[in-house]
Order: sequence, then structure tokens, then C-alpha cells
Amino acid sequence: MDRNKRISTRIEADFEAYITIGEVVTPVSTRNLSLKGALLYGCEDCVAGTPCELHLPLSPGIRIVVTGEIVRIKGSYAAMSFKEMDELSFTFLHRLVTLNADHPEEVDEELLRIFEKF
Repeated sequence: MDRNKRISTRIEADFEAYITIGEVVTPVSTRNLSLKGALLYGCEDCVAGTPCELHLPLSPGIRIVVTGEIVRIKGSYAAMSFKEMDELSFTFLHRLVTLNADHPEEVDEELLRIFEKF
């Protein structure tokens, strides 16, 4: 997809994380993040359409936990679409994206567009 057509602000993010698919836990690293998904490196065994859970430790005792689905695979990269997260994980993710975005005001505008759909 053309970068200019994306609806979600993406930030470059190189975090160590892990993804759980069924009973299998795989260490991965993030390449970019948005409020709606992540690009993960190191997910060679991931398959598109597979439900998963991403754990992104930010510091001791603070982590973002998101359930979702692998939507695309390209080599060692897997694109994950976020489906559900608790309020605290959303708060941390929102703050992380906002603080690292080139245009932080656009992040809240994206949220407003999402909520207007409900």
C-alpha cells in the first residue's frame, strides 16, 4: 500500500517483543507500530490469517499486550492487525505512537475518525 494512503500514523519502532500463536511463543522485534497494527521481524513460521497475541515489554512491569491477526507475510516480516487490547495497553500504545509521530496531532484525529464510525 502506498505510504500516503495509510489511514494510521506509523512510527519506526525497534522493540524486542514476542508473539504467541497457540502455545508457541516466538521472539520478534517490531519495525513499526501504529494504533492499528505492527510490522514484526523474525516471524518466519507465521501464517497469514492466524490469530496471535503480541507482548511488547516497555520496562519492568509495563507492557503492551494486544490480540490480533497476522494479515500479511513477506520474507521474515509479518504484518499484524490489532483487534483487541485492554485499556492500559491502549494508553501505553497511544502515548508511544503520539510521542514518536512526526505529526502527533494526527494521531488523535485518527482516533476521532474511528470513534465516529460507531
